[in-house]
Amino acid sequence: MAMEWIFWGLVAAFIAAFFGMKIVKKRTKTRELEVQKRAIMNEFVLPFLPEVMSFYHLEVLGKDPFSVVDSEKLLRGICSLSSEETYQRFDRNEALIHLQDLGESAKEDHQKLLKFLFWYLDYSIGILEAVPEETNFLIREAKLLEKQFAVWCICHEELRMDAPDSVLELIHYSSYFTGVLKQMETGVFREMMADDELRNERRGNFVRIIFQGFENNAQGLVELEAIEQFHEHFKKHYTQRNKKLIRF
Repeated sequence: MAMEWIFWGLVAAFIAAFFGMKIVKKRTKTRELEVQKRAIMNEFVLPFLPEVMSFYHLEVLGKDPFSVVDSEKLLRGICSLSSEETYQRFDRNEALIHLQDLGESAKEDHQKLLKFLFWYLDYSIGILEAVPEETNFLIREAKLLEKQFAVWCICHEELRMDAPDSVLELIHYSSYFTGVLKQMETGVFREMMADDELRNERRGNFVRIIFQGFENNAQGLVELEAIEQFHEHFKKHYTQRNKKLIRF
């Protein structure tokens, strides 16, 4: 009987030691991941995020961010780090793959640049969320700005041929439709930005939703003219016959 108690005591001690080692190993791994995320935040997020955010603030102030911000230097810095192996571990939505695909060629094309900035923010938000107690204010602004970049990109793609002024006014008065953006999940924007075919399918109705939010708040003559441009565009390209083709 005594031997049996000794045996079960040894088994219990072994089990306790085994699970104790697993817990220690898990805590060590968690700590290592936290250290890596903090390093990425210091190397990749904080150095570039202020300049990325300045695109929004400059445009809203009526200045041209494409001429004020040194996009070539910004792209080069982001691209040089986006292929780091340790960064891949935290790439939840293949944002780094999109950054590498777009590459430095984005400096030649405003549309590509907006996509590039969108995916940079998408990755950066995941890193910022690892230390929310320090970055809550940045997370909120970055999430809204990510949606803004998607809107500017998709609206420009839809309207650039026959209603380009409406896009400029939409960007300038972005605060008018922030309420609409807050109601839409980030996943909606991410899906459209990642898939050209899906974006082409949904784009018309997406832009209509954004302009409805814009129209509800528009007051000035320039804003109203931009909205009229959009309505003309929508009538031209989405008649009663083909409106049903647009799904969102």
